[in-house]
Amino acid sequence: MNKKKKQKIFISVIVILILLCLFLFVDQIFIDIIKCQINNDFDGMRQIIIDKGIIGIILVIFLEALQMIAVIFSAEFLQTAAAMSYPWYIALIICDIGVLIGASAIYYLVKSFKFDSSIFKNSSKKINQVSKKSVNIQMIMYLLFLMPIVPFGAICYYGSSENISYKKYAFTCATGAIPSILSSIFLGKAITLIIFDQLSIWVLLAVVAIIMVFLFTLSTILISKAFPKEFKNTPDSSLYMWYFRVFRLLCKNKVKFNKKQNLELEAPFLILSNHPSPYDVYYTTRSIYPERPTFILNRYYFRKKLYKKLLEQIGVIPKKLFSPDMETIKKTLKTIKAGYSVFMCPEGRLGIDGRNYPSTIETGKFIKQLKLPILILNIRGAYIAKPKWRKKQMKSKVRVDVSRVITKDEVLNYSVEEINDIINEGIKYNDFEYIKENNIQFKNKNKACGLENVMYYCPKCHKEHTITSNNNTLTCTNCGFKLSIDINYQFEENEFNIKNLPEYYDLLRQYEQENIKRGIDMSCEVRVVKFNFTKSSLNEKGYGKCYLNNNEFRFEGNLKVKEFTHNIKDLKALAFGCGEEFECYYDNELYYFYPTTNRSQCTKWALIVDELQNNGENNE
Repeated sequence: MNKKKKQKIFISVIVILILLCLFLFVDQIFIDIIKCQINNDFDGMRQIIIDKGIIGIILVIFLEALQMIAVIFSAEFLQTAAAMSYPWYIALIICDIGVLIGASAIYYLVKSFKFDSSIFKNSSKKINQVSKKSVNIQMIMYLLFLMPIVPFGAICYYGSSENISYKKYAFTCATGAIPSILSSIFLGKAITLIIFDQLSIWVLLAVVAIIMVFLFTLSTILISKAFPKEFKNTPDSSLYMWYFRVFRLLCKNKVKFNKKQNLELEAPFLILSNHPSPYDVYYTTRSIYPERPTFILNRYYFRKKLYKKLLEQIGVIPKKLFSPDMETIKKTLKTIKAGYSVFMCPEGRLGIDGRNYPSTIETGKFIKQLKLPILILNIRGAYIAKPKWRKKQMKSKVRVDVSRVITKDEVLNYSVEEINDIINEGIKYNDFEYIKENNIQFKNKNKACGLENVMYYCPKCHKEHTITSNNNTLTCTNCGFKLSIDINYQFEENEFNIKNLPEYYDLLRQYEQENIKRGIDMSCEVRVVKFNFTKSSLNEKGYGKCYLNNNEFRFEGNLKVKEFTHNIKDLKALAFGCGEEFECYYDNELYYFYPTTNRSQCTKWALIVDELQNNGENNE
């Protein structure tokens, strides 16, 4: 069949579809269907299909084909309603015929008329970023059909734009859509059984979980076939996209990206950002997508064999916090040489009070070694959404700004001190000011929960570890002093005029600075864990005691290493978890110290070390 004859046939089919559209509009079926979809009225949609008799089958086929081209209807809604109207095998056949007709229409629109879809533009860009790493177009299409977030039409538009024959294309579309259609059919049958009390909702949830595991396994197999082996252990790894999806499920907040400058940076380049929350990797890399940087991440997350393997699969580089790590430098240089950008948080730890920690001095030296252009991003609104001291996440308006772009020539010409100053200015933020300026409101009833592990000191009676939290209120159990948090996460009027958490933390700093002047002499009983990064079964656990004074940090315990001492100048900082532990490295081993009493003192130990470091810098 020649090209002109094919075009005539295709045009005839389009004319028939248009006539069907006109018929349906005159009969007002479209309006009824749209109402059903808006209201999630599956039973209403089923009734429309059944009332049309044999025409109902044609209606399902037509609508399935139409939604692929115009995305007017939800495929899942239509397929579920079809499953409620017909036996499962009939529903599968007619839905798949509709997919094939819609896919064929898109193929000839693209191939014969150079159709350029604005509807699928956004999806197509993302698909192209995935597909350019693949050696097999059909495998990529099969993989995309398993992802419910990608419209069928976008997948067909992508396939039509590639060098693939119609036979292969049509076969791939017809078979690739089957798992998704079957899932919708199953849902339709389940809804019918639940309506007539023939199926428990718990059985439905269990079967859905099994299907999800099956689809995930199948997609993983397809991924391994579709992507070349040389992308293993790099950001182009097939697993990279799955991390984004996991983060998307975990993170409740949408991200607004404000691009103030032209970001025409060619990889590799260095990406830096402030570190207010555990989701910062997601916020920043989502903002600069489709750029796929590798991450420099706390070596702690590599301690378990499974986590280590998964992180290595996507090229993550491990880093010891506040401790020299030659492996980090070597792997970073290797990653850059391979052409990949690198992402890191120069603070080295999560913020504690809604403001940034200063960049470590070593950051500037490290950047000078890399000789890369730098993109500095600033995240706001993420701290209150999920600070390190609160277990639960809240919704907030998260915004990512490009605060500075430093060219390679500027990096080479600036001194280490100048680079660190630019970084500190670029990552500077105060989430409480941001909340106030944008009138962001939090109606949650447990805004204070967890803050007792930060605010360990009462400004009224000067007692430590007497602060407790309840709902939106902090209370001192010794003197009754109270602080209540309002809808904008500010403290309500109080006798010390403390407006927010940064002001309270500044008060803590002043308190500890006075203690440092008098001389620090602290100790606490701890449970200790020494992590082994090669084999978790070799982790050591025991008990001991930690000591801190103005000059040194010391540990004594019952592990193989009975004791060790850090000079304060060499310690740099004590990383910590609020109300949990504080930690440090010694002789390339990571030690976690869990106080046996007053877990809120973890913040105190970390704050005092910070202030001792600041005093040391000021005295030099």
